[in-house]
Amino acid sequence: MRNIPGVVAIIPVLLIGFIFLLAPGCQKTAIQYGEQYVGNGVTNIILVDSISPAVSTIYKDSVITSQSNGLLVGSYSDNYFGKTSAAAYLQLAPPLLSDILNNAQYDSLALLLKCNGLYYGDTTAPITISVNQLGQELKFAENQVYFYNTSSFPINTAWGSRTLQLRPLNGDSANIRLNDNKGLELYNMIKTKSPVLQDNVLFTDYLKGLYISGAGNNNIYGFKDSAVVRLYYHQTDITRDNKFFDFTFSNKPLQFNHITADRTGTPLNGLNTQNNELLSTAAANTGYLQSATGIYLKISFPSIRKLLERSDFVKILKADLIIKPLSGSYSALYPLPPVLYATSTDGANEPGTPITSAASGAATTETGNLYLDAIYGAGTNYSYDVTAYLQQQLANAAINKDGLLLLPPAETRFSSLNRLVVGDAQNVKNKLQLNVYYISVSK
Repeated sequence: MRNIPGVVAIIPVLLIGFIFLLAPGCQKTAIQYGEQYVGNGVTNIILVDSISPAVSTIYKDSVITSQSNGLLVGSYSDNYFGKTSAAAYLQLAPPLLSDILNNAQYDSLALLLKCNGLYYGDTTAPITISVNQLGQELKFAENQVYFYNTSSFPINTAWGSRTLQLRPLNGDSANIRLNDNKGLELYNMIKTKSPVLQDNVLFTDYLKGLYISGAGNNNIYGFKDSAVVRLYYHQTDITRDNKFFDFTFSNKPLQFNHITADRTGTPLNGLNTQNNELLSTAAANTGYLQSATGIYLKISFPSIRKLLERSDFVKILKADLIIKPLSGSYSALYPLPPVLYATSTDGANEPGTPITSAASGAATTETGNLYLDAIYGAGTNYSYDVTAYLQQQLANAAINKDGLLLLPPAETRFSSLNRLVVGDAQNVKNKLQLNVYYISVSK
């Protein structure tokens, strides 16, 4: 058997048909090829695991956080990503008016929020949620159709706050008692059927919107965007009758989350608009992902064309990319993204089309197939079939900055703070691995 640098397995091929490779973990991988590769020489399938992908962290100074289907509220700190804070902006619509009895009396005003299951940080600690009225109407600038994590509007009167503990996975509600002076003002407008409550333009000029924030307890929660400000009152006919009017969530395109990050003291501290790519070799052989704060993870394959320098190389038959989260970088408090698409990109580092693999003759989008090793943790990984992508890269002779961005699906990309920290091929704790099987013909 020949000694080939970087080759960990050479499997001779004697018959045309299916070859089964005994992979780690005693899994069998079926590989089929045609007789065009079997000639007068010896045909083998070679496994190479010495091609090291390049890993880098990409910084985006702003990402779209409007129309994200959820409100993010709170703050947390950790050693990998620093201090992150999130607050939500939204508009309300006036209630549907109806007659109330003369003996009706105002009771209270409250903001009703419902957990959507997303969280980040310590859910056993309480969170203090504050509500403020905006000093300026939520409105797009000319030619603008989105708000971003960096967008903001002036904040005006404080309406109220509450400290409470939430269980996000149980769908808990956060009900925050608001200022009674504002409640009485709104109640009197309802009772007199004020024209302001019967015209959306007048109402938005009167109540420009709400700012909902949370601070100081090392947790961030996601809430449904069906927030309601409820005005409670009662009236008496024969018995006491408790009633309410709802100021409902309105104008969904204008709702957005303002997210800030202070990365002082972390490996990401040097990232900015001028220095927007951090190579893993300059960050202790580590790469980072947290898309809602503008941190993307890029994996590229600059040395893949070295396969063409092998005299025996014919074709890439299969290629698997295995990515292991860094030990200790994730937990129940800081969960991993459950789905990560590998999207093609270039030197501009903008997300392109998710890569696919061929399964049963159909194209299947690669989602990472997250496996959680609940016992030891060391086996936790994302895996991708990058066969078609690397075959394409082999055919591209141009010097390029192509690669793959790992990103959550578009619907959760900027509404969840789940993060990923990975080691590159030189990381001593957890390293990513690229396994390339190619067909070899030796004379």
